[in-house]
Amino acid sequence: MDENLSLRSRIERIRALVVDVDGTMTDGGMYYLEGGGEAKRFNVRDGIGIILLRQAGIRVVLASGERLELLERRAKRLQVDAAFFGCRNKAEAIEPWLYRQGIGWQQTACLGDEINDLPLACRCGLVLAVQDANPLFLRHAHHVLASRGGQGAVREAALWLLEYQGRLQTALQAFLAQIGEPPIQF
Repeated sequence: MDENLSLRSRIERIRALVVDVDGTMTDGGMYYLEGGGEAKRFNVRDGIGIILLRQAGIRVVLASGERLELLERRAKRLQVDAAFFGCRNKAEAIEPWLYRQGIGWQQTACLGDEINDLPLACRCGLVLAVQDANPLFLRHAHHVLASRGGQGAVREAALWLLEYQGRLQTALQAFLAQIGEPPIQF
């Protein structure tokens, strides 16, 4: 990472956001069901953040070290641009996809919480952390969200990023137009 870049310069470059799933989109809890199944609790608010990012042309990528069918279902429902599950090293898994999209690491932000997200943090141009992230991950964050993991952190990150890029109003108006509503002043 280039430590000399200002926060605003980092934000202005962003064309993709890589979001860790466990502990960021979820509260980090794992629920074991009778009969052997697993469950995770996601916050529906994050969907709006992803919609707004995509309206603004920012690619959204989900990444998890786990490979569960429920993660695939969530990624499909959110209509993210790409999803990488079962990754031992998320950065290595995602890098070829970024290359194919013509997006460099300096144009990529990550939202994470744990030490297994550090390879992403060391490559991305902008590092965001949930409020309850591992202290070792927090050392690499350029910005720490007010939200804890699973409490709408993706939505908060999206609103923050788009506001700083000056693209929030455009994304909101595009969303409203898509659902058949006239423009609203915010």
